[in-house]
Amino acid sequence: MEKKQIYIVFLGLVLLLNSCEYYIGLNQQPEFVNKHTEEGLNIFGMLRPDSTEGFNKSFVFVNRVLPALEPEGFDILKNAFVKIDKIVQDNLTESVVFSLLPSQTVRTDTVYRPATYFSPEAGERYRLTCKYEGMPDAIGETIIPSKPQIDLETLITDRKMISFSLLPDSLTGMVDIYQIVENNYSLVSRLVTFPDRKTDVEIILPFDHSGTRLMICAYDQNMAAYIGNSNISLNFNKFRTTISTLKSGFGVFGSMNFYEMEL
Repeated sequence: MEKKQIYIVFLGLVLLLNSCEYYIGLNQQPEFVNKHTEEGLNIFGMLRPDSTEGFNKSFVFVNRVLPALEPEGFDILKNAFVKIDKIVQDNLTESVVFSLLPSQTVRTDTVYRPATYFSPEAGERYRLTCKYEGMPDAIGETIIPSKPQIDLETLITDRKMISFSLLPDSLTGMVDIYQIVENNYSLVSRLVTFPDRKTDVEIILPFDHSGTRLMICAYDQNMAAYIGNSNISLNFNKFRTTISTLKSGFGVFGSMNFYEMEL
């Protein structure tokens, strides 16, 4: 009986190790030290096609790499030089300088936006160059994904259920789908799309579809990689490596496109 109990305990421990990510005392973490922090700019930038004559929605947030557990200095870096270059056949053509402008939201922080009208189109390729005195340049590239397209022959709506197929786009890595009710946006699905075949979607909406709208936001491969690997987890003992989509520097420079329809 005693041997059976030992075997059961051992078997339970093996199953626990292989079926969950809970920390049970094994040293799986790297050693964190605060003696040296690699200098570098930390970027969060997104290009969008839906600017208006009065407001550019493309933006770049500029910060620096900070030691863990040091909350000071999380505000945006001022006096940075932020430039976007359009790339045509590997040549830099049009240049747009982003200036430090209010974000025009309920938040109090600011972001870099183009001072003149800027509306990139699907398939266009852009390079970000961000400079700040005393730090290496942050450089990244993105290609604007296509506007999401629904195969209308597959569209089915039934009260709170909706299903359809998205046409493939090799530039899209992930989509977010929102139901819009009186200008309130509810995220109803997030999924990775297929680059070479249709992606089937079936959603139970939180609200009856009558009188509402559906918005499908397509993210480029950079934003998909960054969102999909963000280090957000309730398992505080789990370690994840730093994700960056930049050629130099840290963070992400990506783009999005969207499609909106009445239900």
